[in-house]
Amino acid sequence: MTTSFENCGICTLRHISKLPVVWCSDCDEGLCQDCREHHSLLKATRNHNIISIAEYQKLPSFIANIKLHCSEHDEKYLLFCKKHNQLLCGKCVISVIHKKCKEIFSVEDVVQNAKISVAFTEIESSLQELKENVSLILEDRQKNLSSISTSKEKIESEILALRKHIDSHLDKMQDHVLVELNTTVENSTKQMHSFIASLNKNQNEINECINDVETIKKHATSMQTFLGISHLERIINKTENDLQTWIKGDSFVHTVVSCQLNTSLQTISKEINAFGKIIVDIQPCELPLQKKKEGQAQSMKVNVEPKIHVEHISLELITKISTTAFNVSGCGIFPSGNFVVSNFDPSYLLFFTSQGNIDKKITNIMPNIYDVACIDDETVAIISYTERNIKLLSVKSGKVFRSIETSFSSRSLTYFGGKFIVCPDKGQIQEVSLVDDRINIIGNNLVSTCVASSGNNLFSKKRATNTIVCHNKIGDILWTFLNETVLTGPSGITADEHGNIFVVGGKSKNVVAITSDGSTHKILLSEKDLCNSPRAVCYNSKLKYLLVANETDGHAFLYSVNYE
Repeated sequence: MTTSFENCGICTLRHISKLPVVWCSDCDEGLCQDCREHHSLLKATRNHNIISIAEYQKLPSFIANIKLHCSEHDEKYLLFCKKHNQLLCGKCVISVIHKKCKEIFSVEDVVQNAKISVAFTEIESSLQELKENVSLILEDRQKNLSSISTSKEKIESEILALRKHIDSHLDKMQDHVLVELNTTVENSTKQMHSFIASLNKNQNEINECINDVETIKKHATSMQTFLGISHLERIINKTENDLQTWIKGDSFVHTVVSCQLNTSLQTISKEINAFGKIIVDIQPCELPLQKKKEGQAQSMKVNVEPKIHVEHISLELITKISTTAFNVSGCGIFPSGNFVVSNFDPSYLLFFTSQGNIDKKITNIMPNIYDVACIDDETVAIISYTERNIKLLSVKSGKVFRSIETSFSSRSLTYFGGKFIVCPDKGQIQEVSLVDDRINIIGNNLVSTCVASSGNNLFSKKRATNTIVCHNKIGDILWTFLNETVLTGPSGITADEHGNIFVVGGKSKNVVAITSDGSTHKILLSEKDLCNSPRAVCYNSKLKYLLVANETDGHAFLYSVNYE
């Protein structure tokens, strides 16, 4: 946790240093014993949620660090907008974004039953479910290891028994097959141990989440619980996605080691020149994993949003912005609804409020900024056409606080779930971890210039063509889209929560929506709507916002995306 517990919040304002004994979640500060008594007697604070400092320190960091005040207006959250799934203060509700929203409720009404809500209950159930599934897989892997060891012993016994009859003639061939056997088993068990280590790590993470949930139920406020649900859901979705990847990949297969003995060895012949052949039989594992939400045991599936056909998508213009940028290269939307636009040359970033007012301009970051990605409300990632790294910038200070070396310059950047997807200037699409800077090459031979991600799928533009390609992270191409009467000069791609993608046509001067299977498209915006050649596009699934920025005339357009 980042919160300091060294001094009582009220005493600190009085320039007195006293240790706090309790924490008020409503006031978001610690209180000493004296201040606690006054706090409990005041009419305005007597009903606040008070817990001991020791109990508060047990809360998960993502719960303790949740902000209960609007970062834009520095006022306490009072309302909740159902349309945008967003907490509002008194000033937010009268902003341009929310003035037409009809379903706005009191925060107290929304969060009062958070701990017994369906979402939180499902999180508890899902965590327990994941724990059981990982335990089942671990048990199965251990059994497989045991069976491999048993097979090894059996094969050795058969070999040694046969060798008694042909000792002098088969010494060399026996050594050869034993080496092959040991190497095969070592390779198989090494892979299995590595997989088990990953499963143990996931199991520990799940147990930690379960403990966090119990602690939340005991000590967190309803507001904290409500706001922490999304974090727990992300952890669950990530673990489920990992399980799905393992199931579909090579890790989750049943390895059987056997040996085909040469029966002719029993009648020793000079023509015999091989002792046997070690065979690894890879068999599908039929272990049933529990999926209680669907009421039956089945293989784990990635949790995705229901498919929405592009014919049902429509855009409503929220605001048109004059960015003053004249060489736009990228754009991004922050969780708060604020957004950022990058200019290639001269190189700078422009930050805007959700109402479209310019907030600040930051220069001298890196030359030739080619794309941006919003990590959270306080952090933005930037890539350059000339530098070989990903830089992380603090929005508040305007300073770069971290640089991830990539050994290549990049043309496109997207971020999701702790990982960047980048398009190197030369070479294949790569995945870069925000946690440990690890770089993995996506398994295909495509050279792309822009990329977006949705679930386990990636969408990119094949370089020097008008072709949009969908492929998974293993490298399998799922579909391609090429219709030059509709889309030419693709320069930006973004994906929604349903797997649909929005593609900017720089030469066709439009924005085209393409279905998750690539079979259908719809022109959402034409040259008449955009007034110029669009360059960059970004979608925010939480706010249902689509931001489109023109390349040279300085105009950007913020739309509300409707799926009805």
